[in-house]
Amino acid sequence: MSERPTPMEQALPFLSRRYYSCLGMTAAFAKKGYTETEIRTTIERLMEWGYLNDRAYAATEIARLKQDGRSRAYIRHRLETAGVAQPIITEEMEKGYPPVEEEKILHAWWRQFRERLDGRAPTGRERLKWARRLLSAGFPSESVEACFEKDQDS
Repeated sequence: MSERPTPMEQALPFLSRRYYSCLGMTAAFAKKGYTETEIRTTIERLMEWGYLNDRAYAATEIARLKQDGRSRAYIRHRLETAGVAQPIITEEMEKGYPPVEEEKILHAWWRQFRERLDGRAPTGRERLKWARRLLSAGFPSESVEACFEKDQDS
């Protein structure tokens, strides 16, 4: 029977698959049954070596999720859940995903909705469904309302 790998040996397969936040890596180690001391020591060493970096994790996740058309609120929630500190989230969001870019993504979603209608006016039910979808995706209600108002003016 083979011995259980050390947390450091286990970190390599984890990190080869995807980026982790410090909290995410801690949870992965805990799930594998490592002690708190083993986990803490390994996390500290990985941070010293630059393999774990919450700021880099946040920047990478912001870029990836923005590319997927996600809202700032959605991304902020994902980063908070991953255990990234608020100051890091705020700084990285401002650098990597300013509100102006969110507006562009929202308008792209809106154009996609309009294209599906093949030039006809949306029904009230369709507009309500689309508004709910955009709001549940985390887009600001003011921006969603502005899309509706702009659409009614055209």
